[in-house]
Amino acid sequence: MEDTAKQTLTKLHALVASYTMPENANLLIGSSEVTVLCGVTASGKNTITNYLVSHGSYSHVVSHTTRKPRENHGILEQNGKEYWFVDPEQMLELVEQQAFIEVKAIHGETCYGTSINAVKQVITTGLHPVMEIEVQGVLELTEAVPNLRPLFILPPSFEVWMERLGTRGFLSDGERERRLRSASMEIQTALDHPAFILTVNHEVEITSAEIMRGVDNSPGTQAEHRLLAESLLESIRNI
Repeated sequence: MEDTAKQTLTKLHALVASYTMPENANLLIGSSEVTVLCGVTASGKNTITNYLVSHGSYSHVVSHTTRKPRENHGILEQNGKEYWFVDPEQMLELVEQQAFIEVKAIHGETCYGTSINAVKQVITTGLHPVMEIEVQGVLELTEAVPNLRPLFILPPSFEVWMERLGTRGFLSDGERERRLRSASMEIQTALDHPAFILTVNHEVEITSAEIMRGVDNSPGTQAEHRLLAESLLESIRNI
């Protein structure tokens, strides 16, 4: 049984590594007004998405993941709300069917994917799709859809960020270190790729309102946000 599970994971990760967006997914994203959010852990992506859904003509595109549900602010994530939580066998079947717009294995472990059907379901309701995607998956999207401008959410300061991360429940030193290491990679990726629009989440209501009316992408504002991102990277390195 254990050998079978290992074989499934090996096959899944191999297929995910070579996965390319199917043409019908490219056409879907390219012809739709899709809001793509990404960012570091505890940056507020999920809270912002919930606010957009509650206060605007938006609907969350629920992604699939092979990780287990987590507690956020003491509340356990729900299947079909934050994510579709599936096991590796189910994820493998979906990958083989080319059911995803994008799918990635984060650090060779947990798989995340955004299904074509999930986006279609939102569009057919007449609402604005909001997609929360890991940075690696966003890069794949921007390569396939050059006009896509994903929003990368930053915390307003390292101190506020650490405070927010602390509200996620108990984190072991190893888990905290892993998340910060991932965050460092994600911030650097956003700095290195001009497709990303950097956005600072001071307060959820203010940030969400800015997204609804159009994020400030002027050179001056983006330069300020880049300085913040660089200072966050420096703080991580100094821990």
